[in-house]
Amino acid sequence: MAAAKQILIYVRGRRHAFDKEKIDYKEVVDLGYPDGKHGPLYEYDVSWKDGPKGEEEGILKEGDSVPVVNEMRFDVKFTDRS
Repeated sequence: MAAAKQILIYVRGRRHAFDKEKIDYKEVVDLGYPDGKHGPLYEYDVSWKDGPKGEEEGILKEGDSVPVVNEMRFDVKFTDRS
C-alpha cells in the first residue's frame, strides 16, 4: 500500500524519497549499498532512529519491516562473515 505522500528518509546520511508506509530490511540495505554484495557470506547490520511513536529506534533484521515516518534515519553497516 502506498503512503499518502512521499516521505523523506535518510540512509547512511543520504536523503531518499520513499512512498510506502513500511520499509523492509532489503530495501534499506539496497538504498545504503546499491552496489553491495549479497549472499550467505555477507550481512548488513541495520538500525534506525527517529521512527514512529512507540518504535522510535530499533534494529531491523533480515525479513523484518518497520513503518516509516518523515525524517527517519537508518544506519547500515556491512559485515563480512568470513
